[in-house]
Amino acid sequence: MKTLYIFKSSILLFFVISFSSSVSINAQSLNMRFSTQVYGWERADSINSDSKTAHLRSYQNLLIDASKDKWSFNTLVQTDADLMNKIGKGFDYRFYNLYIKGSNLFNVLDVKLGRQYLFSGVGTGAMDGLHLKLKAGEHKEYQFTVFGGSITGTDYEFSGYAPFSENSIYGGNFSYYGIRDFYASVSYINRHKKPEPYTAIRYDSLFNPYQKVISTDSPEDQLMGIDLNYTYNKRHYFFGKLYYDINNEKLYRGDFNANLLVTDNLRFTGFYSYHQPQIRYNSIFSTFAQSEYQEAGGGVDYTLKNGINIYGKISDVFYTDENSIKLQAGFSHPSYGLSYTHYSGYSGESNGLGGYYYRKLADILSMNLGLNYSNYRLGEYSTEKENVFSGLLGLTYRPNTQLSFDAQGQFITNRIYKTDVRFLIGVNYWLFTKF
Repeated sequence: MKTLYIFKSSILLFFVISFSSSVSINAQSLNMRFSTQVYGWERADSINSDSKTAHLRSYQNLLIDASKDKWSFNTLVQTDADLMNKIGKGFDYRFYNLYIKGSNLFNVLDVKLGRQYLFSGVGTGAMDGLHLKLKAGEHKEYQFTVFGGSITGTDYEFSGYAPFSENSIYGGNFSYYGIRDFYASVSYINRHKKPEPYTAIRYDSLFNPYQKVISTDSPEDQLMGIDLNYTYNKRHYFFGKLYYDINNEKLYRGDFNANLLVTDNLRFTGFYSYHQPQIRYNSIFSTFAQSEYQEAGGGVDYTLKNGINIYGKISDVFYTDENSIKLQAGFSHPSYGLSYTHYSGYSGESNGLGGYYYRKLADILSMNLGLNYSNYRLGEYSTEKENVFSGLLGLTYRPNTQLSFDAQGQFITNRIYKTDVRFLIGVNYWLFTKF
């Protein structure tokens, strides 16, 4: 069984590499990242038994970008397999990206065709389709984006496509860069995904039961948004967004953030957020009562001459009739850091302490250590506090800039797991070359 899963992973990755190689034979540059990890743990077979089952699972990730002139081929694929004691399918694969891109064609147009992830204001999500960006103006300050295709399946495979009227995603975005250090965009997205039909018991006029197939409409989301971003004097940053749900006729998200650099070492932040649950129009959850919450707060961070950054942040979350306080404080450095987090009020009471440490043991060997402790109580109905302690210890061996080997041990102890110990071993390879 283990040999079969390794064989499947190897065949799939070999196919992707072979296909990519055929695309990149005449490429001007090739960027490739490959990583493989083996993850092991034990799981209790039942609550009332001491019997345990050992599991060993492997993961492979492959990213390839091959480019020539204004065209590039891009893919990101992941496979995973159970090497010991099967869980679910035992072997699976996912194509997160698989598209061809043309950049600055005719000096005004970008094109992406294939599987891709959208980042276009409210237009986010995986899509199998076409993405076009048109750049106009003397300095290309006006940019028009349109996209359309099928919604990528949750399994990230290439099968089971429904008709476009029942499974589609399309929309657009207009962006403006005409004022120095200022950015504004208006975006729109429309999703149609028909839920799977199901059967339910219904009663006729004489109260006789019968089975009926329930099939709902396909409209899912129709959203519109505005994003604003402004940088003043390359020191102060301001960001805001407003997102509106057209189908449900409600403003479901609003954010504002200000970041002010008072001196070269001292920075203040302030923010406000308004959120409502963004529930799909054809979801059964849309019939339930919903309520918004708001959050307002601020923070400060100061950087010492030795590179240590000291920070603090506090905010208040407002619910319908309740509120909750969030507090964060600590210090960070590229080699070490410590943080404290506190929650109180409606969302429960908790205290958390976390720290990390990184050290270079030799030119080609480094270690990292992380420890976390949490003490929490879930709401007013809970009388006892729970304790959680977790940590990890890892080593990285890097013989050169392209290749690295990782080994990491992890553990957690809490009320449910007295001792949960896991380990991970990984290999990472990166290649970038120009032909």
